[in-house]
Amino acid sequence: MNLEKESGMLTLIFSGDTVQYRDKIMPAGMVACMAMNIPKEALEESLPLCRKIASVNTMLRTSIADKAAMNSACSAAHSLLKLIAQNEPFTFLANPKFDQRLDQVFSVDAFKKIRSFSNAVLNGQINEETEKKYGPAGELIILAPTLANYYDAITILQEHIAPFADKLDAKDLPRTKEAYLTQFSQSFPEDFRIGDGTDSWMSMTNVTVQYTAGVNQKNGQMQMKKHMHFVSFGGMLRADFFEGLSVGHAPKRCAICGRWFLTTDARHTKYCSDICPTDPMGRKCRVIGNMRGRAARELAEDHPLNAPYTRRMNTIDQCLKRGTLDPALAVTMKKLAKDKKQRAKADLAYAKGSYLEEMAQDALKAEAQKMLA
Repeated sequence: MNLEKESGMLTLIFSGDTVQYRDKIMPAGMVACMAMNIPKEALEESLPLCRKIASVNTMLRTSIADKAAMNSACSAAHSLLKLIAQNEPFTFLANPKFDQRLDQVFSVDAFKKIRSFSNAVLNGQINEETEKKYGPAGELIILAPTLANYYDAITILQEHIAPFADKLDAKDLPRTKEAYLTQFSQSFPEDFRIGDGTDSWMSMTNVTVQYTAGVNQKNGQMQMKKHMHFVSFGGMLRADFFEGLSVGHAPKRCAICGRWFLTTDARHTKYCSDICPTDPMGRKCRVIGNMRGRAARELAEDHPLNAPYTRRMNTIDQCLKRGTLDPALAVTMKKLAKDKKQRAKADLAYAKGSYLEEMAQDALKAEAQKMLA
């Protein structure tokens, strides 16, 4: 099994406004959006592991094998794979087969076969037999730099993409493709030159692109598909972010949990649909947000259920001033009116049913008199 090829960890397939990563088809931009939510603690934990794996890159440059360093890198790769697999979009790496394969890839034996593997590639001799024979060597060439760069790739994504995404999330900015691209042009001028040292994190090198045609699963129509294979997580995630932006998809911070989620239309959605990590009841942020919004609306003076209550309070106060209403009866009537208003806000059937009738002056007075009697 070729870990890199079978896992598809560095391959994206764009089709219309969607992206396929592994076996999941999502809105373009979703893969990068999920990576922006990888916790800082997890990234910090990955840094020493990435550094140990980076020692293999030194061996690749010098062509000198160091068994102790290779064993250390292998152990770090096992730990890093488990750590990476704890967060989307990389949870598929929790597959035990991938973990078992690392012992063959991060080995001195695989390292010694790299030259033979490279010669086979140059001579066009790669087939099923040679892949089986030299497979771990080819994977080592790819996986060592990829895993060693994991911390830098995700950190740079979060440090550079997040500030730009915050601009896209401005309250006065429409959530439309045109508005996103206008903001993009302001942040990254057209005279930007790849390789000039300015915002080099945006550039992507050694990207393999292949086009195929297939059926779009959303509408059943034929669609051009762009297969992009990268050499690093950084290039892959940046490509997904900007491909999503080009079709009107952009990340937004949830007003409840603070995590990023992807919006695909012009609605100013405030909350994500994930479970809020700090809610003791395990509710979704959207549910909590709707409850907060409802509570705010209920407190508003112009809430429709407040109007009958306000009118009744005014009438009772006027009667008290005129001396036509007993003070004790007035107190009971006010308490009844408040209880009925709160019940109406909690019970839609009651609000649409007898609420208005019971809030009438005569009905409320009669009910209060019964209570006092």
